[in-house]
Amino acid sequence: MGPVPTAEFASLVYGPGGVPLDDPAETFNEASRLYPDVAPGRLTALRELAHSPELQQTVARSSRTHGQRPGINLPQAGVGRMLLEDAFAERRSASAAEPAVLSLDHLAALLAAAYRSIHGRRPVPSGGALYPLELYVVALAVDSLEAASYHYDPFRHRLERIGPGLRADVGAALVESALADNAAALVVVTAMFWRSRFKYGLRGYRFALLEAGHAVQNTVLAATALRVPALPLGGFYDRRADNLVGADGLDEATVYAVLLGGRE
Repeated sequence: MGPVPTAEFASLVYGPGGVPLDDPAETFNEASRLYPDVAPGRLTALRELAHSPELQQTVARSSRTHGQRPGINLPQAGVGRMLLEDAFAERRSASAAEPAVLSLDHLAALLAAAYRSIHGRRPVPSGGALYPLELYVVALAVDSLEAASYHYDPFRHRLERIGPGLRADVGAALVESALADNAAALVVVTAMFWRSRFKYGLRGYRFALLEAGHAVQNTVLAATALRVPALPLGGFYDRRADNLVGADGLDEATVYAVLLGGRE
């Protein structure tokens, strides 16, 4: 049996002319590379961070705060016991098949697994421990929680109400709007890019995206242990997703999302 021919994708992506000179992906990839004669230019910021307890404390405490807003303290809930290898094997990306309410305990456990701060550290690796992410919840059918959008405070393990939470708005923000029909909540992950860029330059943008992947992986593995349907989403309309949580799309922008179902 001879070799199986495979499709040639480059022409589908770039067209017959190849990669254009002004291709934005190519430009960004090049601008965020590290070279031996370029990286030393960032050493000043690294030295300042290494020798400044104030800066170290500040970056470890990175998070938006909405203490003046009404909110709810989340319960101290865990994800139960499941072998990690079983969580790997059983993890599936799936939206809820039927409408069901998500318990507040389960939501609290998922947010804690994703990004809760314990002794100044989060449960995900972060470039320089700068923690550029913010987590929000658009609650649609969560037990004991008003349907609204909330910011997650990773230090106080608390949700702070920031706006309305309408199922129609969630659906309108998704490329596949029907996915919102049975959803209990949408977790929106945004990045404050400057938190990484002040130290790493354009490389920090890469680090923020990598960290979002770590946070969402924690979320879906914890959801597997709790038997909660979870669907990681990249198919969203950026400005509409930003509007759900009040992000400006520049200093702070949506980079990832997870749709959660409830349990019968």
